[in-house]
Amino acid sequence: MAAAAMEEAARAFIVVMIAHCETGVAAFVFPSSTRQWQAAASKGWSDLFPCQGESAMMSSMHPKFVGRHYAYGCFYLESTMNKKLLAFDTRRMEFSIVDVPCETSNMFGLAIVEAGEDMIGMFDIHSDLRYYIRGNKGESSSQWKIKKTISLPSDYQYYIQASTERYLLLRKIGPLQSISSSPKMLEVEYVSMDVKTLQLERVCGISFGFSLASARIYTSFPPSLLSAPTI
Repeated sequence: MAAAAMEEAARAFIVVMIAHCETGVAAFVFPSSTRQWQAAASKGWSDLFPCQGESAMMSSMHPKFVGRHYAYGCFYLESTMNKKLLAFDTRRMEFSIVDVPCETSNMFGLAIVEAGEDMIGMFDIHSDLRYYIRGNKGESSSQWKIKKTISLPSDYQYYIQASTERYLLLRKIGPLQSISSSPKMLEVEYVSMDVKTLQLERVCGISFGFSLASARIYTSFPPSLLSAPTI
């Protein structure tokens, strides 16, 4: 019985859907145990953004949230209207707003990762790659601190493509002088970074490959429950 319970727990999963509208945001979950959708949490813009002016703006302009990230049981969505993250904690089934460091740039996107010791990590690109950390609890837990600045070659353009709990995927385009002189010679490479070691490693590369701009990271796929049976 114990082995069966452990196997059942290993196969358990939950699907989360986050919907937003003019009045607020809501989360719905689909647990494997019940296989039925159910409302999990909801929050009005006026509660998430106490400032009257900002909440009024949010409700009238219908905010957009993009760039979904996941770390330590929480989903993070980037706001297209201000430097804030909409967070949904799947353990507490609660919404909250997380500020983003004021010096970050939304031009190239950002990435949320697990920094270890229950701390959230954030990557952002300017001319260099900046790595911030933020604690989940304790004193100054809400303050982002820059952990490291990683220099990137100036003759290439880098974009944050995707991230998992531990890895970051960058898209590298260049050399930049080829864009004007010979666009067909432009190369696109994908580079991964281990959050623990902060080491860059080439994944693959193509020539003039803008069709791969939507590349994503897949890990532990296919899941064990879809794997072929073994003896």
